[in-house]
Amino acid sequence: MGIFSNLFGATTEPTYALDVDWDFQDASTRAYLKRVALDAGVNFIARRFAQAKFKHLKNGKFVNDDSLYKLNTRPNRNETATQFWEHVIHRLIYEGECLIIVNDTKDLLVAESFVHNKYANLEDTFNGVYVRGYRFERTYNMSDVIYLNYQNTRLENYTNSLFSDYGTMLGRMVDIQMRNNQIRGILKSNLTSGTQDKRQKELQNYLDKIFNSFKNRDVAVVPLTNGFEYQEIGGTKSNTQQQFEQIKQLRKDAIATVADILGIPENLLFETPTEIGGLEDSFNNGTLQFFYQLILDEINSKLVSNYANEEYQIIGKNKKDIFSLAEPIDKLVASGAVTRNEIRELLGLERSDDPDLDEFYITKNYSKGGETDEN
Repeated sequence: MGIFSNLFGATTEPTYALDVDWDFQDASTRAYLKRVALDAGVNFIARRFAQAKFKHLKNGKFVNDDSLYKLNTRPNRNETATQFWEHVIHRLIYEGECLIIVNDTKDLLVAESFVHNKYANLEDTFNGVYVRGYRFERTYNMSDVIYLNYQNTRLENYTNSLFSDYGTMLGRMVDIQMRNNQIRGILKSNLTSGTQDKRQKELQNYLDKIFNSFKNRDVAVVPLTNGFEYQEIGGTKSNTQQQFEQIKQLRKDAIATVADILGIPENLLFETPTEIGGLEDSFNNGTLQFFYQLILDEINSKLVSNYANEEYQIIGKNKKDIFSLAEPIDKLVASGAVTRNEIRELLGLERSDDPDLDEFYITKNYSKGGETDEN
């Protein structure tokens, strides 16, 4: 988007302030780069997180209940679980915090705005809660809600300062680009006959015909009129490709910088095929695992009692590949370091009711003197 402008040759005749409306928006909207880079990083994390599933483990067994249905299938009547958790991650990263409330029909709702009242010796409260424009009049205690907090000073500082610099740089490039592609021309007119008002109106009508033809037609023909002559000078396009490449690189640099702040390997965002496997593992076990644990800690603290033998888990990109772990598992069991049921728990599987799986086994290679205990 931009503004074209024209250049008229000077004459000795009277000059007029003519209205040339190019019908293009000014290129002053430069902050979009901030949004592009942030969206690329946040969407990447949100989509990965939303692929995960919650599990409810109680006394070593997985159970299905209403809370699990809300977390995994339909948190509320207007959002699927995928939409809901993408919504949560977006709110959490963009705003640095996210409040999830439960309404009277037991729906989970993400608050758009709220007032957080903090206390030293009392439980924090939340009021003025808005969801989709609806205000909840009640006051929520901290124990009644799921409250997530994500403070990333680097991200906040970057978005508040450096992106404004990127916006200025991009705006400068766009300005140069527009000048390089301006349509320039000289309009010669004979203003010696007729009244000035009449000639000015005729000149304006001629200009409108010229530039409407440029704007609306693939093949533009300039109409010839007695007393008027239009000669196009043309734009300078020698560095057009270079300018576009600079803008493209600037956008890529901004996305890469935000990716680094959010803990996303740059090549994952740009889909570079090299070393994807290692980068995936790094992201899944680092950044994504952080968000898994952040949300799990809050859910377990609110939905599980202090002394209950239960917990909620998230199984997603952090899921362990049992085939790649087969050899280490064999060594752990054979050395008597863990039982097979303990291995199952570490892999996110249910405990078996078979009592043999709670026994320690030591193979001959690991037994004292190389002998297997017959007892």
